[in-house]
This record gives sequence, structure tokens and C-alpha cells, in this order.
Amino acid sequence: MLRKPLLLCTAGFLVALAACQDSTGLSSLEITQDDANQLAADMDAMSALGTSDFGLGPSFSLNLGESGSASVSVAPVTIDNQFSVTRQCPKGGQVVIAGRTTGTGDRATHDLELHTVATKTDVNCAFETRRGILTLNGNPNIAFDGQMKMVAGQLSGLQTQTHKGSFTWARNDASGTCDVDLSSSFDPATRTATVTGTFCGRTVNVSRTRG
Repeated sequence: MLRKPLLLCTAGFLVALAACQDSTGLSSLEITQDDANQLAADMDAMSALGTSDFGLGPSFSLNLGESGSASVSVAPVTIDNQFSVTRQCPKGGQVVIAGRTTGTGDRATHDLELHTVATKTDVNCAFETRRGILTLNGNPNIAFDGQMKMVAGQLSGLQTQTHKGSFTWARNDASGTCDVDLSSSFDPATRTATVTGTFCGRTVNVSRTRG
């Protein structure tokens, strides 16, 4: 005779537990779709590298004026540079991007084509999310592959990047491991970056305007 009330109490407990979850039915401890969209776009933006990051001289800077061309060699050059860049994360920690960039450049016309292969290692890299500060660490890192093209000192055509690898995350009392497989493109004409792929088991397709 007691079995039926016990079942009713158990069902009531499950309803109460569901009420503690967010409106999408996901536990507040999970990486949500909003988290994945935000972090995928943030990760891509923090990986955007400029000519100075590769150790190139000022003659390959973006928007170089004519005054910068008088003292440089007019011969095209072959580029093969090792580099390491450390970026500070929004809420503390850092990400280290280290690797090799190869390509060609013309200091007279300020044309440049580069291919970069690197690893990105998060070290207590923290971001603000809707559910609090989320901190990333490399597991062990994320492989980065990027293409850059400049014509007459201006970015030309789509600039592309890929990110593949894994990281660990922690937020409040929760933690976990995420795999990343993202591709992105930046259109300099519209200043729009689009990131697609998978992030923490979520499918992402997000666009942002960059300054």
C-alpha cells in the first residue's frame, strides 16, 4: 500500500529537479549553446595575428603610406619566421600562440601572402559568460592554421583560420573537457568574421563585426 505514494514522491522530486535547470532543460553546469557561440567567436578573435606578430618590419604594416617605401629594398623576399605571441584573456590568464609562418612579400608594392601553422595553449584563460567566469586550460593545446593576404598594404580577400584540439574548462563548481574543430573567415570589406564548426559538442555558426 505504500508503494504508490512513494512513486508519487519520486515523481515530484524529479519535477522539482527539472525546475532547477535553465529554461532550455540544460543543467546550469553545462557548456550551453550560448557559451559555445560566444567562446568560439572569442577564441577565433584572440587568434587573429598581424604582421608585427610574425616579426616582419614596418614596411609590411597594414595601411602603410608612401613615406615608408623610400628606404626599403624593392626586391621580393621569402619569409620563414618562427614566432611566439602571448595574449591576455578578458578576465585573467593568457593564451600563447607559437609556431612558424612562411610566404612571400614585396616591400615595394606592400604585397604579402603568408601561411601560419602554430599551437595555441590556454593558461588559466578566463572569459565572462552568462553563468559566471569560465576558465580554460590547454589539453594540451589547439592546433592553429591561418592564411593572410595583403595587396598594397591592405588585407585582400577572405582571411581564413582553423582551430582543432582540446581544452579543459572550469566554472563555479563544474569542470569538463571540450573538443574544438572550427573554421573561420574574415572579410575585410565588411569587417565581418564568421566562425563555423563544432565546439564542446555543439554546432556553431556565428558572425561578428570587428573594428
